[in-house]
Amino acid sequence: MRPITDLKSTLFNSLYRAALISCLFAAMIVFALIFLSIEKDLRQEGQYLGQLVFKDLRQAMNQGTSYEEVNQLIDSMNEDAPDITYSMYRGAAVQQQFGGNRAITEEISQLLGSKQDATQIESLDQIHYYHAFRFKQECLACHTEAKLDDIAGVLDVTFPAHRVRLPVSEVLMGLFLVFSITVISSYLFISRDLFAHIVKPLKRLERKLKETEGHHNLNEKLALDSELEEINSIEHSFNSQQALLQTAFQQVEELSIYDKLTGTYSRHQLERLLSEEKSRADRQNRPLTISMIDMNGFKQINDVFGHHAGDCILIHFCQILSENLRTTDKVIRYGGDEFIILLPDSSQDVASELIQRIEEISHSSPYHYKGQGIIAKFSYGSVEYPSESDADEAKDLLQIADERMYSDKQRRKQK
Repeated sequence: MRPITDLKSTLFNSLYRAALISCLFAAMIVFALIFLSIEKDLRQEGQYLGQLVFKDLRQAMNQGTSYEEVNQLIDSMNEDAPDITYSMYRGAAVQQQFGGNRAITEEISQLLGSKQDATQIESLDQIHYYHAFRFKQECLACHTEAKLDDIAGVLDVTFPAHRVRLPVSEVLMGLFLVFSITVISSYLFISRDLFAHIVKPLKRLERKLKETEGHHNLNEKLALDSELEEINSIEHSFNSQQALLQTAFQQVEELSIYDKLTGTYSRHQLERLLSEEKSRADRQNRPLTISMIDMNGFKQINDVFGHHAGDCILIHFCQILSENLRTTDKVIRYGGDEFIILLPDSSQDVASELIQRIEEISHSSPYHYKGQGIIAKFSYGSVEYPSESDADEAKDLLQIADERMYSDKQRRKQK
């Protein structure tokens, strides 16, 4: 079973995951930018620090200052900037001519190659920036063994990483990337959760509502498949209302099919039932008899004994019909005290015998209301389809049966 949470917690979790992912990606991108630009920034920092001493060193060298004095000048510079160390290395020609113990190492030579400067990261506290002094034409007068553009010396500027000044544009770019990734990650995570927990369940709800409009699948429960309390509450309420709707729909359907008082078919079903029986009669080439029954003296019963007594008489009479008709015969309440009986596979003679027997049973089984027996008397008229009438329309058949029932009623009144 999946854990259930509310919308507020879901959105918070989405933002939390988005923040973690965005921070991770932002850190990766920032580190990538730093890695890609660090050599340039370190070189720029070294050049900036080197420019502070290049002029003095170049001027001292041009004036023929001894290397001891140059070293003293560098020492004084180191004292002025404790976190920066300036060192001078002698090239091979100078080392051979004047000697000394600070020769250019093979590692430095490989770093420089034919370049003017190079950067080496030994640690975060020791970043080396090497700047090469090369022999110019005027230098060859003193350094006779040297060649033009050979390295005369190398200035080593060693400084910690915190001295590196990041350009404002790179800082702003990093902040922009962090902000952009955060917004995009938040949008993606929130969109994903909203789609999974709200949009998809609401689409299922919309589809189910459309099915309900057409009275389809009312027995099928709605499953929104969401972890949100709010959506599950909607699901529960919808299923409860659908159950009530299904019950009400069944009740309405039953009312539209059956008469509530007598339990016979309601008048709304007459057209359908008559059409079905006519089609069956045509298909099987068998007769169909339609009988119309109207209660005699029913108004007098209501006037004398009350409408409740009249209802009881109707129920009693329909019970007699139900007990004496076949299961294939159909009784329809056509009006207040009028009934239509559809008798498939029955000729008019057979139908007349059946109805006469029902009349005898009704006379011999009166309904006792408040100590007084009341007989359910009636008149009837029948029509046989198709042998007796060529009428194809139901209304024509019913009209014939109604006319014959009226004639039988008049005949009974004259007795």
